[in-house]
Amino acid sequence: MKKLRVKKYLKLAGAVLFVLVVVGFQIENKLQVSYASGRSPKITDRDGTLILLEPNNKQFFSLYSTSTPPLFTSWLLKKEDRYFYYHPGVNPGSLIKALLDKFGLINRRGSSTITQQVVKLLLKNEVNRSRQNKITELVYSLVHDLFKSKNEILIEYLNSSYFGNRLQGLEISSRAYFEVSSDKLSNEQALQLLATLRNPSYSNPTSDTNIDLAKNLASTLAVPVDAKNFVSPNQAILNLREFNKTNDVFELETYLKNSDNHDLELTIDLNLTREIRKIMNNTIPSLYSREAHNAAVVVIDAHTNEILSIVGTPDPESKQFGQQINMALEPRQIASTIKPFLYLKAFENELRPYTLIEDAEYKFHTGDGRTLYLKNFDLKYRGPVSAAYALSNSINVPAVKTLEFLGQEKFAKFLADLNYSDQGKIEEHQLGVALGTLPFSLLELTHDYSIFPRQGNYSSPHLFRDQTLNNKFFPKVDREITDKKFVQLINRILSDRHLATDQFGYASNLNISLNNYALKTGTSDDYHDTWVIGYTPDFIVGTWVGNADNSSTRKLSGQSGAGEIWSRVMELMASTEYDKQTLFDFSEIIEIPEGKEANFGLPGDNFEHYRFLLNDKTRSI
Repeated sequence: MKKLRVKKYLKLAGAVLFVLVVVGFQIENKLQVSYASGRSPKITDRDGTLILLEPNNKQFFSLYSTSTPPLFTSWLLKKEDRYFYYHPGVNPGSLIKALLDKFGLINRRGSSTITQQVVKLLLKNEVNRSRQNKITELVYSLVHDLFKSKNEILIEYLNSSYFGNRLQGLEISSRAYFEVSSDKLSNEQALQLLATLRNPSYSNPTSDTNIDLAKNLASTLAVPVDAKNFVSPNQAILNLREFNKTNDVFELETYLKNSDNHDLELTIDLNLTREIRKIMNNTIPSLYSREAHNAAVVVIDAHTNEILSIVGTPDPESKQFGQQINMALEPRQIASTIKPFLYLKAFENELRPYTLIEDAEYKFHTGDGRTLYLKNFDLKYRGPVSAAYALSNSINVPAVKTLEFLGQEKFAKFLADLNYSDQGKIEEHQLGVALGTLPFSLLELTHDYSIFPRQGNYSSPHLFRDQTLNNKFFPKVDREITDKKFVQLINRILSDRHLATDQFGYASNLNISLNNYALKTGTSDDYHDTWVIGYTPDFIVGTWVGNADNSSTRKLSGQSGAGEIWSRVMELMASTEYDKQTLFDFSEIIEIPEGKEANFGLPGDNFEHYRFLLNDKTRSI
């Protein structure tokens, strides 16, 4: 009988224990769900550097840390919970004092432990301090202490505590008020944040009372301080304003507002982007006298097709000159930057760098019946010139004759392979396509140029590390556009700065310190747009300068306009990890002893045949 009774009690105890464990898990799960929801969605660059925080479910900004700064933590415990490491989440002595205070027998100064404060924050009971809530918090605190280590509870406290000005947590508050991470806080700064906890809305570092409260804490905790090292309210306000700036995401808003991910890791290099914006800000004022007020830069890693930087304006906060327009994404006429694609496709169809093309005043007919007399940029004509010379010096007449030779349909198909979808515009512009009358955005054009350092391979760009999200904006493509031998011919031409001296001279800002780069300039009709797209085998830099309202500049060319910024960005890139000093591969092409200008071609070429292939017999479309 006794054994049966014992067995019955054991079963009952087991059932009670089971219920307690289940309830405990439910309590802990509720706390963890609440804790996770308090974390702000964050956007980081390729190295994990914070670009932007979104507000959490409380509309606060938080940045969860996984560590506890030793000094701040030790002072916090001395101030808030001396027996933190010894009690089970609730301090029995403090409870007894609270009870005695209830009956008016003593006066006590708070009884909540760190654990209880964490639970109160996670249950969102900061305002409603009813008896029922306090009892619930007590139970939850005991459970929480069973499930979590003391260090984990401290981390939760430091990440969940409010520090004023919509800042939740120690880490983001350190960065926002003092521009340092929490592990780099000085004694004075740590005390200023510790003093904030007393009344976050009125005692934070932007308030006049904060420093005095911090000094009182220093005295209470016997912490040595230097009054000169406290951060003034005015400086804290300035730091806070700087922290809340959204300049770094201005160009990314198009993508970020349409993404649903909680955390986003981008391929963008934040430090590089900031340096490029500085270059633009330092350079664009010198172009105001030429009536150019806007600029944009895009940088892409040629090996991975990752977008390293998109800068669409010198100053996103300026309300002058349309600087709040992201010009990196605005379609504009791309002028002569179209020509490398045209000659590339023509090389596929038997044209060669040494093929002679007659450069003379030229009359051609458009599809709508008009007759146009084509002129070159400098209004000069040179007679027979090689295709390489014509491309390198951006001569218009040979470009149109090359398109005639190639045929508009073939070139339209080539542009479609580059994902240029508006075939109607190609039909509309007809031979004008050879002069770059088609509109592209800088991002599109810079990415299209990636086929040259990538030896003819075309693949979609990458902005998001998450491939599924990236595909949403840049549908996955990976195909060979052309054989690499034809690409090598283009690279050979565009990397030969001596070949381009007719138009650009020997002394030019396009001549930079790198020894392995290629480039193409462009200036649209009536000087509306100036372009330089340049690349090495390691990276591509695209630059545009003009006016957001599409007004003309004062005869600004690609070299003197976009070239000013492009050359400085290229020099910057040469000092980064992205410049691996990879040399162009010319293994598929050969030198040809005949000829004076472009003495290179492909193995097996019939030199005489290809040299006089056109013989001024370009086909009429």
